[in-house]
Amino acid sequence: MERPDARGLAPAIPGDFVDMRILVISDLPQFVTGGAEMQVSRLIEAWLDAGHEVVCFGRRMGMGPVHIGRHTVPVRRIRTTPLLGRSGRAASYSLSLAWLLLRHRHWADIVYTRFLGEAAATTALLKKFRLLRTPLIATPANTHGKGDADFLRSMPFSRQVIRLLDSECDAINLIANDMADELLATGFSGRAFSHIPNGVPVREVRRRPGPVGIPRFVAVGRLAPQKGYDVLLRAIALIGERLQPGQVRIAGGGPEQKRLQGLANDLQISDRVEWLGELTQKQVADQLAFADVFLLPSMYEGFSNAGLEAMERGLPLILTQCGGLDLYVDANSGWVVPPGDPVALAQSISQALITPADRLSAMGASARDCVERNFDILIIADRYIALFDRLKKTPRLAASKPAS
Repeated sequence: MERPDARGLAPAIPGDFVDMRILVISDLPQFVTGGAEMQVSRLIEAWLDAGHEVVCFGRRMGMGPVHIGRHTVPVRRIRTTPLLGRSGRAASYSLSLAWLLLRHRHWADIVYTRFLGEAAATTALLKKFRLLRTPLIATPANTHGKGDADFLRSMPFSRQVIRLLDSECDAINLIANDMADELLATGFSGRAFSHIPNGVPVREVRRRPGPVGIPRFVAVGRLAPQKGYDVLLRAIALIGERLQPGQVRIAGGGPEQKRLQGLANDLQISDRVEWLGELTQKQVADQLAFADVFLLPSMYEGFSNAGLEAMERGLPLILTQCGGLDLYVDANSGWVVPPGDPVALAQSISQALITPADRLSAMGASARDCVERNFDILIIADRYIALFDRLKKTPRLAASKPAS
C-alpha cells in the first residue's frame, strides 16, 4: 500500500516504503544562508511531511531544536576549536562528528551529507573500521573547478581520502551532470553515482500575461565572484541606452557589493541597475512577481535554487552553461550563454528586449511546466527515499551499481 504524500497524492516513485530515520549532516538556513542549506531544509520538510524522522548535525548550529515548516527538528552542533589553525579545526570537527555519529549509530537508517568533504570522509572512516554500518549518501556541490572535486584535491592525503570515499559511500548523488566527469577525473570509480537534482516547492501561480511596456529583469544571489555580476554589468554597458533606468534589479548582499557598485559607476550604467540588497523570502517572491525575465550569469553552479524558483514562478531565464539547470533550458524557456562572456550575455538580453510579450509569457509557462515535471520537491524527496530504501535493504550490493 503506497503511503500518501503531504498533498494526499501517491508518491511519484512507486514503492512500499517504511518510515525512514534520516541523519542529515548539514547546516540549515537559520544559520547559513546558502543554496545547499536551503535545499536541505526543503528536503527535510518534505521527508517529515511524509512521515519520516530526521535529526540534523551541523557546525554552525544553535543549541536548541530548529523549526522547519510545521515541524521541530532535533539538531546537534559539531564542535570545533580555533587552536592550531586549519588542522586543529579539521581534527576537532572530525572527532566531534565521529562522537555524534557513534551515539546515533543504532538510531539512523541513513546518513545523508550535503557536500563531499570532511563530514563524508569522517563517516566513511567509521564505516571502513565497521564502527558504523549505516548507508552513507553524499551530495557534492558546484562544478567547473570550484566544487568538491577541487576541494578534495586540496586536502592532505587527498588520494587516500578519495579512495576512502569511493569505497565507503553507498551513493554519491550528483545534482549536476558535469560533476560526474570532474569526480571521475579526480579518481572516483563512478560505481556509486546517482542523479537526483535539486527541487523546489511547486505552488499555484497565475499564468503571466507578459510585460506591459518594457520587459523587466531581475537577478537574485549573493554578491560574490561566483555569481558573475561583473560580467552582467559589462553586458549592460554593451547594451547601452536600449535599457532604461532601473530596468535591471539585483537582489542580494555580499563581499562584492562595493566593488560591483563602483564598476557600475565606472561603466556609467548606475542608473540602469537597481541594487535591492538582501531580501527576505517574501520580498524575493515579490521581485519575481514584478519581473519578466530572470538573469543567472554565474561563473559556476551546482544546480541553482534561485533559477529553479524563478522557473517555478513562470519566468524565462537567461543563464550560463554550468552543467546543471542550463541543461533543462532551451529556446522555448530561455537563453543559454557561455559563462564569463559579456558579449553573448548582452546579445541574449537584447533578444529578450525585442521578444513580444506573449512570447515571453509562453516561455515562462514552458519553464514552469519543466519544474512541475522534473523538480517538484515532493518528487525529489520521494526519489531520495527510493534510493535510501534500496540502500537500506542491500547497501553494499546497491552501491556497486550506478543508481538512477
